Order: sequence, then structure tokens, then C-alpha cells
Amino acid sequence: MGADHDHESRRPKKLIFAPGDIQATPDLKISSSETSDPSASGSNPHPSTTHDAVQEQEQETLRSEISTPDSTTEQQLVSHPSRAHQFIRNPPLTISQIHPSNPLHQFHTWFRDPRLTPSLAPETCTLATASLPSGRVSARMVYLKELDERGWVVYSNWGSREGKGGQVFGADDGEGLEHLGNKWGALTFAWSTVERQVRIEGLLERLTREESEMYWRTRERESQLGAWASWQSKVLWSAEPDILLETRRKSLAEKPEVPADMDETDVPDGREVLEQRVNEMRERFKDVEDIPLPPFWGGVRLVPESVEFWQGRKSRLHDRFRYVRVHERDEEEGESLYRWRIQRLSP
Repeated sequence: MGADHDHESRRPKKLIFAPGDIQATPDLKISSSETSDPSASGSNPHPSTTHDAVQEQEQETLRSEISTPDSTTEQQLVSHPSRAHQFIRNPPLTISQIHPSNPLHQFHTWFRDPRLTPSLAPETCTLATASLPSGRVSARMVYLKELDERGWVVYSNWGSREGKGGQVFGADDGEGLEHLGNKWGALTFAWSTVERQVRIEGLLERLTREESEMYWRTRERESQLGAWASWQSKVLWSAEPDILLETRRKSLAEKPEVPADMDETDVPDGREVLEQRVNEMRERFKDVEDIPLPPFWGGVRLVPESVEFWQGRKSRLHDRFRYVRVHERDEEEGESLYRWRIQRLSP
């Protein structure tokens, strides 16, 4: 009994209880025709409309208003769980719909899907890199800016040893593997509107300064100043929780009536350091018409070794096709060539 009680007391408190793959209630059952090929006769001509209506009904019927469950409400959630999102937008993905030889062309086709409107920002993706020798992984959201015949191009600040620049290209004052950096990286595009995902794994390579300058010249002046001002990933300010709470208490002590939604701008948090840097850059470049490209800023290209195209399907039987790069060498030209092998992966 004592041991059981000990185990219960150590159990982490659930802050979020995610929906599960539960059986749909009778009024939320979805007919198989809604997930069939839309070109088939008799199928719903507007599957997305049906899907949206069903999803809205599910959310209204099964929504939980509990934000921080305790042991009692946890039991209620288990007894009356919400239903997880069901993938019903697309017909089965078959090899006939996949480009036979080039994943970059296949990506271009999916990226240009008319359902991915500009307001959805389909160019948003997650770039993952890993430090050596620890293997510690970091991920951050970036924007795809270019897709060329070699790979996917993003632009950012690569000068910080503390950030992705140090992870990928190494640090001049580092030692061993840390000095070398780790050029392996991955990009993930998640398009929930069309229930699709693309994962790219490969090697990151720097663009030439001339290539980076072509994009740099398209950026607005304030963005250029911001790039110069930012010491990306460097700590601008920090505080221990008790000190922060005391500072906040003192800042509000002489104010008898403080609105609940008050913006506590009088509590310093490092923002003024960044603003000062921006002002310094404005002064530095005030007489310069074309702000130059910073030496620490530019583009990188992810040259793919594998590219996976994922499409959601009912009952979690998702379709997954992966292109794997096969390296070969042209003996006459002495150049490295490559082609792609296509695989279907289990969900």
C-alpha cells in the first residue's frame, strides 16, 4: 500500500490530456465515400467542406473546457475523451502520383497545391541541427526562400557559436569535433490543411556571398538593420525566478489598482539592449544607401540524401514514400552522379 502510494505521489501532473483514437460517436461517423477518389462517380464533390463540418461538430461536441486537470478531472477525461484528428481529406497516395525520378520536382508539385494559399505560409518549415560531440539536437522555424536543382535554401544568421552556426559550421576556438561542426541537417514541412508532410535529410552547404547578396538586396531596410543588430542566440538578460518575482512586486507596489492585463513594461527584461543595438545600426548606416551584407549572415542549401512525402490516411494507415539518394561515379567524366531509389514505408 505504501509503495503504491509513493508511486502515485511521484506521478507527474498532467497539464494536457491529448485526444485519442477513440471510436467515433454515431452522429460523427464518416462514410467511406468521403475518403475515396474524388473522381469516382457518386463521391462528394466537396470533401473539404464535409471534413470541415465534421471537424467543427467534433470540436463542439467533444471539446473539454478543463485547462489543468487534477486526479478527479483526469478520470473524467479518460471516461469521456476527445477524439483525435482523423485524416480524411485525400484519396490514397499511389506511386503513379509520385514523380518517378526527382524528389525536388515532387516537392514543387505539392508546394504548388492550390489549397496551400499564401495566408497559410506553406514556406514555413522546421530546421533541425545537432551539436558535436554531444549529439544534442536543436530545432527552429525558418522560411524556405528558394528551391533549386541542388536543394532547399534558407537564410539566417550563422555567426553565433551558441546557435545553429556553431552547430553546423563549427567554432574557431572549439576543439575536436566541436571545431569541425556537423553539417547534417533536416527540414520538415507540415501542411495540416492538406494533411501532408515532407521531411528532408541531408548536408548543409553555404551559398556563395554573391548568391546571398542577391536575396539580401530584396530585404527591406529595417530587416537589414535588424540582421546587423542581432547577436543571434546570445543571452541579453537573465534572472532567477525569485529575483524576477521580487522585481515585479516592487514595480507594482506603489500602484494601488493594477489592471489584470497590465503590460509590465517597467520591468527590464533585456529588450532595451536589443533596441539600443538597432539604434546604433541606424546611426552607423544613416548615410549608406545600400546596407551591405553582414559577414555572418547568408544562405545555406540543404542538399538532400533522403526526402519523404507523407500523406495522412484514415485509421492512421498513412501513405509514406521516400526517395533515397544512390551515389554513383561517372568513370569517364570523373564526376559524382546520383539517382534516386523510391521506397514505400510502413505507417
